[in-house]
Amino acid sequence: MRYGVGIDLGTSFTSAAVVGPDGARMVPLSRGVVVPSVAYATPEGTLLTGLAAEEAARGGELGRVARGFKRRIGDPTPLVLGGTAYSPDALMAAQLRDVLEYLTRMEGSPPETIVLTCPAIWGPYRREHFEEVPRLAGVPASHVLTEPEAVATHYSMERRLGDGEVVAVYDLGGGTFDTTILRMRPGGMEILGTPEGIEHLGGMDFDETLLAFVDDRLGGAVSALDQSDPRSALLLAHIRSLCVRAKEELSIEPDVLIKVPLPSGPQQVMITRRELNEMLRPSVRLTTDALARTIASAGLRTEDVSAMLLAGGSSRIPLVDQMVSEAFGRPVRMTLHPKFTVALGGAVTAVRVRAAADAPPAAPPEPTTPPRGVAAGSAPSRRRKWRVPIAAAMVAVVALVVATVVLLNGVGPTGNADAGDTSTTGKPTGPAKTMQVYGKKGPVEPYTSFIASAENWAGVDISGGASQKAIKADPDDKGNLHVQWAGGAPGQVYMQNPTDSEDKSAYVAKGALVFDVAVHAPPKALVTIAVHCVYPCAAEVEVTKIFRDLPKDKTTKITVPLNCFTAKGLRPTTVNTPFLVYTTGKFDATFSDIRWEPDAASGAPAKRCTNLK
Repeated sequence: MRYGVGIDLGTSFTSAAVVGPDGARMVPLSRGVVVPSVAYATPEGTLLTGLAAEEAARGGELGRVARGFKRRIGDPTPLVLGGTAYSPDALMAAQLRDVLEYLTRMEGSPPETIVLTCPAIWGPYRREHFEEVPRLAGVPASHVLTEPEAVATHYSMERRLGDGEVVAVYDLGGGTFDTTILRMRPGGMEILGTPEGIEHLGGMDFDETLLAFVDDRLGGAVSALDQSDPRSALLLAHIRSLCVRAKEELSIEPDVLIKVPLPSGPQQVMITRRELNEMLRPSVRLTTDALARTIASAGLRTEDVSAMLLAGGSSRIPLVDQMVSEAFGRPVRMTLHPKFTVALGGAVTAVRVRAAADAPPAAPPEPTTPPRGVAAGSAPSRRRKWRVPIAAAMVAVVALVVATVVLLNGVGPTGNADAGDTSTTGKPTGPAKTMQVYGKKGPVEPYTSFIASAENWAGVDISGGASQKAIKADPDDKGNLHVQWAGGAPGQVYMQNPTDSEDKSAYVAKGALVFDVAVHAPPKALVTIAVHCVYPCAAEVEVTKIFRDLPKDKTTKITVPLNCFTAKGLRPTTVNTPFLVYTTGKFDATFSDIRWEPDAASGAPAKRCTNLK
């Protein structure tokens, strides 16, 4: 099968997307789609990356693990892992090689076209080192695209822009910040001015800032840990991971309590979102200043830009949206999948590269006369421009990309008339009505039914029935959805709006998730029900005992108060997956009449949150 792939070898995480005959989709390199950009040198001399490296690092020697090595590319000083020297290029090559091997197994053949992405701030020296990465990985040919160009390419697939419309791309990832300006033109898009970036500014730096704050609160107890001592080094790694988790949780919660393990005993540190904002504000201000310079380099004023497009995982921090909006006074938008935008844009570019290679040679261009006042061979202005063409053949790909990218996240309002509580703005407009998710004719718009497993975590539409090794689902014409888990591997069934999210705040106080279920074979492992609210926001509750205690083959109504989910972190303003059932063991059940009822939480059938298990 011919297909192209876009690979984002990020500072913190690595992701991949493909565009084949069925459109564009993320490749699920793990259950969370991405894998960490980590390398671990085993005592036997094997170099592990991704999840395997992360697992080995938990119980292995810290001197054998490397993180954030993308930042070191071009640095002549090698990284020494377990006594062996590795260049950053070699570690990135190992990660690339592992991703391509996994991709080949999943797709059944190697990709025909590979597009790799890199920060726009990299100069010729670092770009030259980056081009060594595919060679060291044994990749015969690849193409390099800057990350802002990839973001812009994906954005043009996801949202229609008018001819001449200008948007600013603000890409804040795990290790770098990039910004660029994009103008739409017939048949293509044009990047204006000089893209700008800030090295060593991203999520990793925010993590270190939060770690320093915790250390200060504890009187320097964290920095006093002896990193040469294996036990202390493991404690430090664990504390750092707690800070990363706290940073993510503070995007949703007003405060977070961290329980810090120390040799003298555990200590607690309370961190508020206000405190985190004050820590990060100077760094975010640097990014808005850089964006202002990028706009100026294009010869534009702020009012010439129709919207500020946020991309990159760190752009989810609420302070970023707030400060960009305050600095420019323009609409701030986020792509549907900001953490995956770069890989998806790379995949679409791979199709373009392949199409150009397949096209017959173009006729030599006609000689042209330069404009008056501009000498032949000179630039007509001081403004740098790049053009990213979109051929006519790509029009069909655009529709496929939008229609087939299926991930467990999404943002933006929808005008779901069935919900009864939202307008086209996605905000509550009146009393909530029963929101039917799955009815007599199957999933109710805008929701689609999916199954997913390690075979394809991106999801498979089950409207006509679908089967994977771990899970299969068979809907009938009476509104029943028969789902069977094979056991031995995780699998999930869910209802999702794959393109948008909705504000469901009106349901939370008294509402409940209600559905009918007939259990044919009780679960053999833990079962959870979840609601998702734009990645990484989600909440789940355990229902194993509830399903095990139900009478066999008898349809029973289950009522789960929605505040059980909000208590576990659900953000009701951006719900995109109102129903998901997950288990790793054998389980056989039929689900039907799935809905959200606004006043069902206090009725007799409703479960208490404390009794869910």
